[in-house]
Amino acid sequence: MSVTILRIAAGLYAAGAASYILFFARPRHVRASSTGFWLVGLAFLVHAVSIGFGCSEFGGADFFNLRGGFGMLGWVGAGAFLLLQRFYPIPSVGAFILPLVVIAVLPGLFGLGPDAPGVVPSVVRLPALKLHVSTAIGGVALFAIAFGVAVMYLLQEREVKGKHFGALFSRLPSLDALDKLNQRLVRTGFAVYSVALVTGALVAKNAWGSFWTWDPQQVASLVVWLLYGAMVQLRHVGVHGRRYALLTLAGFALVLTSMIAMGAVPNVTRHGGNFQ
Repeated sequence: MSVTILRIAAGLYAAGAASYILFFARPRHVRASSTGFWLVGLAFLVHAVSIGFGCSEFGGADFFNLRGGFGMLGWVGAGAFLLLQRFYPIPSVGAFILPLVVIAVLPGLFGLGPDAPGVVPSVVRLPALKLHVSTAIGGVALFAIAFGVAVMYLLQEREVKGKHFGALFSRLPSLDALDKLNQRLVRTGFAVYSVALVTGALVAKNAWGSFWTWDPQQVASLVVWLLYGAMVQLRHVGVHGRRYALLTLAGFALVLTSMIAMGAVPNVTRHGGNFQ
């Protein structure tokens, strides 16, 4: 049942993405962006129902594999995008972010990735685990949106430096607006991800008897945290613009690589639902 509902959500996400892409390609179709916003909002709600059924079917354990993790990432990313449009109404961002959301939910539609490993052991059924999972996914979702904004910045910079003041230039926000938005997303994502790191240590303590066990997932998470922490500090010493956008791309590439590696290689980490 959860997969069937997820497919409906994915169709709505795809329709929302198409609407934003249409608006980006043809800005005169103003209603396309508002239509896209409501389609994504509806998809977000339907996806929430799918997640509820998934929890009922698998006890929440499916969120510890690659398929479920990316699905949750897509859901949180969609929610973050909706909030972003409320506080920073830049519709053109949707043409770059929503295709990532669609890609994130695709594995769940076709059954890719390992099967759900079973019910999460009672030893880690703590409020800290729920907070850890939600903040980890939330932080990554913000990093993903920052990635999309960084791509937009680099495209706009190319237009400005090449003095190509054509269609792409007019449809992208200013370099200053994109740079500031990227910095705020990275800073907020880092704060959220920091909570995930602390709560993850609490879960590890309860499951394995130690806050730190040199588990590959812990090491990868620490490296990601250090990278984005360095980016926050670099901003204070004047690093911005193109260099900051490139760092944002590199940071998310590291996040994505670690997620896929930890989820695709069997038994590489105890974090992936195996808390024994």
